[in-house]
Amino acid sequence: MSAMKETLPESILECQDLVAGYELKAGFVRAVDGVSFALKRGEFLGIAGESGCGKTTLAYAVMRLFRDNAKIKSGKILFGGKDITHAPEEEIKKLRWEHISMVFQSAMNALNPVLQIGEQLTDGWLAHKRGEVREAKARALEVLKLVDIPEDRYNAYPHQLSGGMKQRVMIAMALMLQPEVIILDEPTTALDVVVQRTIIEKIQELRKTFRFSVIFITHDLSLLVEISDLLAIMYAGKIVEYGPASEVFYNPVHPYTRGLMASFPTLSGPIVRMGGIEGKPPDLIDPPSGCRFYPRCPDRHDGCDRDTPPLRQVRPGHFAACDGE
Repeated sequence: MSAMKETLPESILECQDLVAGYELKAGFVRAVDGVSFALKRGEFLGIAGESGCGKTTLAYAVMRLFRDNAKIKSGKILFGGKDITHAPEEEIKKLRWEHISMVFQSAMNALNPVLQIGEQLTDGWLAHKRGEVREAKARALEVLKLVDIPEDRYNAYPHQLSGGMKQRVMIAMALMLQPEVIILDEPTTALDVVVQRTIIEKIQELRKTFRFSVIFITHDLSLLVEISDLLAIMYAGKIVEYGPASEVFYNPVHPYTRGLMASFPTLSGPIVRMGGIEGKPPDLIDPPSGCRFYPRCPDRHDGCDRDTPPLRQVRPGHFAACDGE
């Protein structure tokens, strides 16, 4: 191993007490509120939670894609040990796609409908590498092959591709510059289960080949436990449970995590009645005091509405923000 490699930090990406959200006339929406995590090289982090819990806002904050009224209020984002939270836009442009890339939610809408697939793939390469079009095309054809897209689709338009092919094109786009971290925001939404499985297997195969780190955002906890090293459960802008994927899945501590587990059927074992989580997520402009899950929690007790429970270690490497146990 080279001296340079030996000096690189173990964690390729870190968030430290990150607070981010949206400025509205009514106040600041703390869509991400005090989130911390560390992602090692080659590691797979799954993030799950209800719609509106802050998953996508977290991804956009890490990518520094905020515009207009979206802001990072406080905290730090570290890439390779360097603080990029308030780095100049020119520096961030060099970082995006070459070092951190993202597969955006809903590939049906993410691709430009009036540009051919090849043009959309080569655009980032030419912007970063400033090489010849011939080199960019060769790389584009290479990554299309990696995601099992036929070469003749290079000149196709998005409407000529199936949903699964569009999603794989988005993954190919994220791989163009061989980044160290890829963020996937619900990459299998609206796809049938067979295509979902194909996409997931391809992501896993590529990760093992190229050793990039992954942040995978989804609603499907049963999917995450199969593919993730670590699992983070988000609720109302906060991580409420965090740890090794199998540990969080099979031994959930936080009542919200247990509620999510009870909301989908198992493929094996006894048939049990599925449940749901009563109520709705809180208003993030004026969230409840104490534990944010308190108004919906079946295990609430005196004090839950006063004190905000910190993430505490309940088992080695397994953390939960609940004082109920």
